[in-house]
Amino acid sequence: MNKNIAAIILAAGKGTRMKCKERNKVTIPFLNKPLIVYAVELMINIASPVVVVAGAFKESVRQVLKKYPVVYAFQKKRLGTGHAVKVGLSAIAKLKTVPELILVGYGDHMMFYDQEVIKKLLDLHQKKQPAISLITFEYDRPNLLKYGRIIRDKNGFITGIVEQKNASPKQKLIKEVNPGFYCFDYLFLKKYLNQIRKSAVGEYYLTDLVEIAAAHNFKTIGLKIPFEKAGLGINTFEELKESEKIYIKKNGH
Repeated sequence: MNKNIAAIILAAGKGTRMKCKERNKVTIPFLNKPLIVYAVELMINIASPVVVVAGAFKESVRQVLKKYPVVYAFQKKRLGTGHAVKVGLSAIAKLKTVPELILVGYGDHMMFYDQEVIKKLLDLHQKKQPAISLITFEYDRPNLLKYGRIIRDKNGFITGIVEQKNASPKQKLIKEVNPGFYCFDYLFLKKYLNQIRKSAVGEYYLTDLVEIAAAHNFKTIGLKIPFEKAGLGINTFEELKESEKIYIKKNGH
């Protein structure tokens, strides 16, 4: 556990597509263990504090995490990932801790990552000193995943992440995608998070920080890993079943 690294796990969404009526999506079992437990178990060995940003059905999240030493932050209005991270940062500030780095990931998408991958990301970040480091992977049929595409400049630095629905036909051909696991320089995040502009649907997207970083001459770098080490995020029951299959195949049980 590293006092210089804090973590924020995003777990406030409603899980609309999974028709969650009484529980948060992140509490749904993935091979008999709630999705968010994978996220917390990964993070508590690396970071302190670990902040869980809860929102919809927050009591169900507390219930499955009651034996874990996490800090809760509550996102009253769901205004997107950028806003959720802001809520998480406020909780860190209240603890009067000043970390160097902030890891951010999704409560429904950390089943596949392991300590080794996160350590590689942290090592890369500390070696290259960018404002943002993030995990990427390549997928032959990226349109199936609906993930944001990674835009790189001629030097290989990441200058943008374009969501599939906003991507041009040419951008849709990009196979390198963003599964949503980040390492931010804390001071950069604190300073520039407020510069994210509200989207057309009224949300603040964390991925906009990549463009903001580029506009201020800060670097964003990517750690490309095999798909099997990133896996799928879970938005539907079909994805849950598919993801479990990939996990069993990867882990040989």
